[in-house]
Amino acid sequence: MKKTYKTDLRKTKGLLKSAIVICLLIGGAQACSDDFLDQTNPNSLTTQSFWKNNSQLNQGLNSTYSALKNSNVLGIRDEAVRTDIAVPSGYRQATRPDEMYFQDFTANTKYVENKWNALYLGIFRANQVIENYERLAVDYNSDAAREEGLRVYAQARALRGYFYHVLNVSFNNGNVPLVSSVPKDFEEFQKALSPSDAVQAFYREDLQFGVDNLPKTYAEWESLGSNNLGRITAGACEALLGKSYLAENDFQNAEIHFRNVIENYNYALVEDIATNVTGIAEFNSESIFEINYTTNVNLETNGEESLAQNITHMIFNANIQPSSWLVMKYRAEKPDPADPANINVGANVYNENGEVIGTEDRMRLYSKRMGDCMGQVDDPDSPMYGVVCGEYGNATGVAPFARNRANMFKKFLHWNTIGGGAGEDRSTLMNNRSGINIPVIRLADVYLMYSECMIELGNLSEALRYINRVRKRSHLILLGKSTEAGAEFNNLETTYMDDIDFDSSNGEQPVTLDNLMEHLRFTERPLEMGLEDDRSVDLRRWGKFKEQLVHMASISYDYWNFEKNMNGKHGTRYKCFITVSGEEPTTFTGVKVFNQPAEVQDVTVGAQKFNESIHSYLPMPQSEIDSNLNWDEFVQ
Repeated sequence: MKKTYKTDLRKTKGLLKSAIVICLLIGGAQACSDDFLDQTNPNSLTTQSFWKNNSQLNQGLNSTYSALKNSNVLGIRDEAVRTDIAVPSGYRQATRPDEMYFQDFTANTKYVENKWNALYLGIFRANQVIENYERLAVDYNSDAAREEGLRVYAQARALRGYFYHVLNVSFNNGNVPLVSSVPKDFEEFQKALSPSDAVQAFYREDLQFGVDNLPKTYAEWESLGSNNLGRITAGACEALLGKSYLAENDFQNAEIHFRNVIENYNYALVEDIATNVTGIAEFNSESIFEINYTTNVNLETNGEESLAQNITHMIFNANIQPSSWLVMKYRAEKPDPADPANINVGANVYNENGEVIGTEDRMRLYSKRMGDCMGQVDDPDSPMYGVVCGEYGNATGVAPFARNRANMFKKFLHWNTIGGGAGEDRSTLMNNRSGINIPVIRLADVYLMYSECMIELGNLSEALRYINRVRKRSHLILLGKSTEAGAEFNNLETTYMDDIDFDSSNGEQPVTLDNLMEHLRFTERPLEMGLEDDRSVDLRRWGKFKEQLVHMASISYDYWNFEKNMNGKHGTRYKCFITVSGEEPTTFTGVKVFNQPAEVQDVTVGAQKFNESIHSYLPMPQSEIDSNLNWDEFVQ
């Protein structure tokens, strides 16, 4: 293999030997509790003195979990801007080069190399644990030692399965080197490619071993000791198996695993989306697999030794923004007028000077799902950092909504846990880091993936059941007829509409398998799972990647100023609100911006450049090509 760790592995045995010694036991800790973090640093040990008992296997396993925390594994920023979810910075018509957004990425792109390296580092560390467990297991002298060792082994295999799943769906049409053991010499690093189906068979076997041998949920892990919270579970392995089949559009096999997750693991949706993505209740009943971060460590350290994440501050600083297309989707959502949760009780009433003159009970202006996921200047019902959106930015040094921050993602921010409008903690101590956990899979995701399987298998009623469970959680109007077999919320506080766009003014369009699939792909999934799911994988397997980028680029938008109004005592916010060109704001009296550019568009360059055969997968990194003599051969 190539440099799957920090040392740059080149084609000399001397450097290879040094690299292996450096890499053998890079220490890391699973950020679960003080006890779990209190581990001896294996960096200080040699290979001769290590791997002698379960305690040391656990330290090696912690190092594998540490590799999971590398932000390139999920690649939230880069994956979002290469799809339909986000634009870089806040400027819709970005002219600054961005390789992922412009579909200019190549084998030399840093993100491509970093993601590959992060995944193979995790595999390398997992392989160390797996090999040494297999050596030690024959000498266990008690049932307790055997059980503990098996749990460590099962976790290592499950994590290796996850790393290979991400490699398989991300790179080179799924054809990647399969490294199933720790390379011992130069030749063993020169791995030829394994075809995608062989890679899938390999990592599915790892994941199935996790299903068979790991505690089912986080709660079951915690029952074995509080310092176990955060370890990978059988439920996560089951869900990943389902995702692996869905990535191949194998709906029959995917459905089996998703149904098992739904029926046999006791997961349940939490009250709102924000509970999953803002640090309020981590490892909750909806959480199936999340990456665990903490700021309860020395954040002045570098690299993987820092167990916090920088995603929060990337979003807070507007390094990515919701795409204009996504903004319009959120705005169009229909809060259910019959649902009492959509009544803002005691809402402030403002006069023309922005002064509070009373209160009233009224319907939410926008959906609860939008309020949990996206901030917009005219939303009076979903406070950010303790103030209504129209007042946000008044604190010293906190940027308001403006042209470069027309809309903000709210996922992975502390917007509902920090007051005063001051925004995120940007102190030197925090070092632009956050301890918010990042979900990999949660139950709402499984519901939507299961619904897709049901649509493909012709079961409209069952698909609507699970889509509507997700919608009801955000107090939205539900799809279909209340008389459907799958209608679970047939009460006076729920409205059903058998109209796919919830708009009776253009005629009723009854829900069908075909239009429900379109709705699932381009409404439910992006609005519920934006920044969380494998959007590039979905667009690719649907055959919609190019089409969706072209559609986005075809829409022009106008900027509008947002002047002092009912939201608070603030001045004009310039170019902070967008509409489709030719339309006007409906929630406030806006002033259109006529100075150039009068119109803006998203992803115009990327839509033109996107080529399915080049851009639907990431390429193999050039560094791998340079260091692996067999990079262009397949295993015979």
